Amino acid sequence: MSVAKGVAVGVEIGGGQTTVALIDQEGHVQQRCIAKTLRSRPAVATLDPYLRAIDMMLTHAREHEMEVLGIGISLPGSVDSAARRPLHVPILPSLNNFPLSDLLESRYALPTHIYADVDAAILGEHRFGSGKAHQRLLYLTVNAVVGASLVIDGQLERSGRQYVGHVCHVPISSTGPRCSCGKPGCINTLLSIEAVKRMVQRALRRGEETTLTQRFQRHEVFSHQLLGEEAARGDNLALQIYRELARWLVEAISCYISLFEPGIFILGGGVLYGGESLLAQIRTLISARFPLALSQRTEVVSSCLRNDAALIGSIVPFAGL
Repeated sequence: MSVAKGVAVGVEIGGGQTTVALIDQEGHVQQRCIAKTLRSRPAVATLDPYLRAIDMMLTHAREHEMEVLGIGISLPGSVDSAARRPLHVPILPSLNNFPLSDLLESRYALPTHIYADVDAAILGEHRFGSGKAHQRLLYLTVNAVVGASLVIDGQLERSGRQYVGHVCHVPISSTGPRCSCGKPGCINTLLSIEAVKRMVQRALRRGEETTLTQRFQRHEVFSHQLLGEEAARGDNLALQIYRELARWLVEAISCYISLFEPGIFILGGGVLYGGESLLAQIRTLISARFPLALSQRTEVVSSCLRNDAALIGSIVPFAGL
């Protein structure tokens, strides 16, 4: 008699779309679908596309004789871990304090875990990715906002709360541009996708030549991927921006190394389109910044799970069942 394959449903809620997937206990995605993220709707209407996608995944699991162990949710915001519900989700405010775990457990009779996206990502990297061999690891993701998470001995560490979660206002430079909070040099003003856009806009106003101009003339939307593609083709401006990003990333990484001394520092998010060249610049600058013993003790690597880190990490509680 065949043994049913154990899987869990992972849900990664994103700003533009939401991914719902069946993920096995080794962290492999077996099936996935995309659901719309509906903004400015009541909670029930917001959740409807996600619930229909979960229904679809559960039907697929039954048809393929998979045993579903539970549901994991990753969302772009903060979570009340004790109440097991979203606390603050800027893009979907109707979900703030909504009893999401209770709803899913009542509807599907399956245990449910809910995480902030950056916490889900580090759990995924610790269990299945770049951090598998480490007990003290830090994850920094650079997308629309900058997020950080710390794992010590397999557990999420929340004691340095100012420095974990969505860390838009962690200061990394006393001379950087002034943030909306009134302080100079906050991490988001230097590393977020909006900060990178401003770097490009300033260069274009100075009249610098770049192949990015041709991409914009074709009405392509600026993204980390677009910048990475032009850097790979040797565009001087794109390469210059990655040098500046490396400099600010090192300021952020240095701050976290000094505070937490992680054994491994994992970099995730759209900034990874900078490729191995960006990582090499970061490692060189880190080596120059810290004593040899400390710089060698903290390895700086890219995310192994890449864009699926938070999706796969959301089901980590079910991986050992």
